[in-house]
Amino acid sequence: MSKLKLFQGFTLTELLVGILFSTITASAVISGSIYVKKTLNNIQYKELAFEKLKGHTEFWKGRIAAKDIPTNLSDCEENVCLKENEDEDCIFKATELCYEMNSVYTEDSNAKRWELITTINWENSNQGERDLSFYVIQMEF
Repeated sequence: MSKLKLFQGFTLTELLVGILFSTITASAVISGSIYVKKTLNNIQYKELAFEKLKGHTEFWKGRIAAKDIPTNLSDCEENVCLKENEDEDCIFKATELCYEMNSVYTEDSNAKRWELITTINWENSNQGERDLSFYVIQMEF
């Protein structure tokens, strides 16, 4: 009479294949979450830059409308903070925030118009240097 041994459980090969599939799945989840975090960071940076540029543009449009034209028709601010943390340390920074004004020739109108171009530049860690510009024509009142 021979004894039969009944083994229950997984073989070494089955166990190694299971670990391999788990490792591949975990690495895919981790790399996907890193990609999503970078993408969300880029979107947040662009949104902050857009809001800062929009406010800058509105400021200069208001000055033109009020006939408060500066003597220097072009200027740039460097290292402009876009977002601060609780300790008032800058965590998102734009490299430049610029404006440029030019008088617009109007043939038959007495209203004086100004061409206003505002630009913001920022450094993005994984996309390099980025910029955003607005172009408007504003009338003096």
